[in-house]
Amino acid sequence: MYSVTSGGLHAMKVYTHAAINFKLKFYKYKLYGGDNVNRHGSFVCSCLVASLLCGGLTHAVYAQSNVEITGLLGAGVGYSSNIGGRSNVTANPGILRPSAVIFRGNEDLGDGNRAVFYLGSLFSILNGNVFGGPGSLFSRESYVGLGNRYGTLTVGNQRDFMFDSLTLNRYPGSFFEGSYAAHQGPFPKFGVSYSAQGSFDFDRVNGEAIANTVKFRSADFSGLTFGAMYGFGGVPGSFGRSSSSSFGINYEYANAGIGAAYTMVKSPSTNSGNDGIRNIGLGARYGFDKAVISGLATVSRNTATGAQITAFDLSVGHDFSAVWYASATYTYMRGNAQLNNNHANQLTSLLGYRVSKRTTVYVDAAWQVASGANAMAQVNSSAGPASGNRQFVSTFSIQHTF
Repeated sequence: MYSVTSGGLHAMKVYTHAAINFKLKFYKYKLYGGDNVNRHGSFVCSCLVASLLCGGLTHAVYAQSNVEITGLLGAGVGYSSNIGGRSNVTANPGILRPSAVIFRGNEDLGDGNRAVFYLGSLFSILNGNVFGGPGSLFSRESYVGLGNRYGTLTVGNQRDFMFDSLTLNRYPGSFFEGSYAAHQGPFPKFGVSYSAQGSFDFDRVNGEAIANTVKFRSADFSGLTFGAMYGFGGVPGSFGRSSSSSFGINYEYANAGIGAAYTMVKSPSTNSGNDGIRNIGLGARYGFDKAVISGLATVSRNTATGAQITAFDLSVGHDFSAVWYASATYTYMRGNAQLNNNHANQLTSLLGYRVSKRTTVYVDAAWQVASGANAMAQVNSSAGPASGNRQFVSTFSIQHTF
């Protein structure tokens, strides 16, 4: 179940305990950064063990660990008003959230210490293909590490703090309306390295994993959380080439939150790994009884070409009842002179109905109007740019968590 006020998607949480008596318990779980909520049910299986030979005592040894298996499936039918001059109706994968299978767990090492792991795969339910580069399997994130009461240190393929500090805390429109509200527009020459569409998710708030990273995320200190990440470039004799760095900080108090993030990713294809895309973001949120209002500002710059995009989101979400909810986001994006001073205005909205605790159907739509020299509108996750300065996309979709 999705809630605009509580902030997340729920999925099933599976705990296993290796012991003489063990339980398999299924809980609802918030996929996007929420707390565990209502108990979904349990199955209890008790195993009786015969007495040891010679009447010895049996000692139950518990492995203090758990493994969680969760995921999400989403698909629908989408309409685009203008893809290269033609309208189109197609099946589309999940827009609100991408389909995913996730394995993660932890082991209690004693004295408040623990080992953690995470393996997450994003894929298209339409053809089964995994999102990511050739040979990708766990393209969402994959890491292993250690944690204690101060925080968690992990190593692997991990998303940066433009996602962790901003999106997971419900600041951008992409949290509310999914990938349609992530940022893309009439800036094809901006030059992101992770997509052939040059401005796809240019400020990274939709979540782009970075390989070869070491990441620290702090515990919650009375509402204050922070983190840092460094990615190794792997270039012999040049430590900084093709490297990455990211930082984030958040503060939550009562119904309000504020956060900031910085990410710099140097691409091997940009000035021999000495330049890349730099992102800075600032977000805020205030929650009411059944509503939330959020704002986000980001600045993204290609340090090789000087191309820069500034983007602003203003989002409102409301739970009308236990089953009906809606949200809307206004987005403004503007490029600098290197991008012909092109800019775009976009309105994205979503209406959802919770069929059950794990299944939701929704209508999601976005309308973008671009301005500037030869500006062609392009909504994020559309099949391509329009032939002119206007583009409308929509989908009727179903989403199921497990």
